[in-house]
Amino acid sequence: MAEVLGPMQVVQQALPTGVDGTKIAEWQMRDGTNFGQFIALVGTAIGDFNQEMMRRWGGVLSITEMDHFEYPDGGSVTEMPPITDIDRPDIVHGQTIGHMIELNAYGRALGGSWRFFRDARAPQLRSTIQTFTRQAEWRFEKGLLTRALTNTEFAIGSGGYNVPFVRGTGGNVDFTPPAFGGEAFASSHDHFIFNNTGYAELLNAMAETLQEHGHTAPFDCTVSRADVASYAAEDDFIKMVAPTVQIIDRGSETTGPRFFNTGTPMVAMGELFGGFQSDYGLINLYSSARIPTDYAWMYKSYGNNDPRNSLAVRVHPDQGFGLFIVVSASDETRYPINRLNVEFEFGVGVGEDRTNGVAGKQNSSWTNPTIS
Repeated sequence: MAEVLGPMQVVQQALPTGVDGTKIAEWQMRDGTNFGQFIALVGTAIGDFNQEMMRRWGGVLSITEMDHFEYPDGGSVTEMPPITDIDRPDIVHGQTIGHMIELNAYGRALGGSWRFFRDARAPQLRSTIQTFTRQAEWRFEKGLLTRALTNTEFAIGSGGYNVPFVRGTGGNVDFTPPAFGGEAFASSHDHFIFNNTGYAELLNAMAETLQEHGHTAPFDCTVSRADVASYAAEDDFIKMVAPTVQIIDRGSETTGPRFFNTGTPMVAMGELFGGFQSDYGLINLYSSARIPTDYAWMYKSYGNNDPRNSLAVRVHPDQGFGLFIVVSASDETRYPINRLNVEFEFGVGVGEDRTNGVAGKQNSSWTNPTIS
């Protein structure tokens, strides 16, 4: 070995010619994760994802294994007539109408050679898992909001339809809500409303549309994130402040009411950013970047996974709700699984009560939005 005179220096720690630092780093950073451990990581991620979707959206949907709903149809209702002890009351019967929910399968595959998993780095594996869970989130949330804000029917088979909320006579399954509280509804009754007179007027109109069918405040409304400042500028907007705030200085403002509520913004059915005191009760306001500007969706939440909620999510009875794993075997004994399919099987439709949902647009006409 050749001799070099003089003291050692930091620059001498550089790798010599002929040695690739990247390859050395790859070898030293390997974790030795086997496929079984990888599946365990996937299983944990899937469980977390399924719970997160129900935590975030459970208040606006219900899970069902049914492929269709059937419910009363008809507008005018007369009062029950008086009878005497010798009268025979007239026989009556109600009319029904229904709609369907399709069941679609979505999925991604994960896999690699046994040498890859033997020498893979943990960040690589976590990135792969995060990729498919984000794709599943995108698919699911887009499906919910598309159904809520689209007034057209989706054909199922030759005579079935996945329908919107109350849509008047604009489709093949024209639904007239039963009368409620002394008010009857015409066949033209529509829950896809619009106006260009301001966000406050739009919220009041949407709340009235829910309230007249027996849904009571508080209501929830998911709006476009691009419109948050516009809603906050309305007089009856309820601003959220930290629980520690007790005194509010109005400054130069001398007239008009100001409303405040203590709380912390949360992510559920969008991101809660405030409220609105409508003529028909309190409205909780959520924002979502998936909804285009000027659009909003209002509903009454009856609690997590309640059948009265605005939307219904159909699942396969053998799988239930959420992502699940389908494995493909391998001949390699140390890595017995060659391929891992992560699948999501569901369909989205409106709930059995088609009156529990109103789509609004701050505009002079209605057009269906494109949900991102």
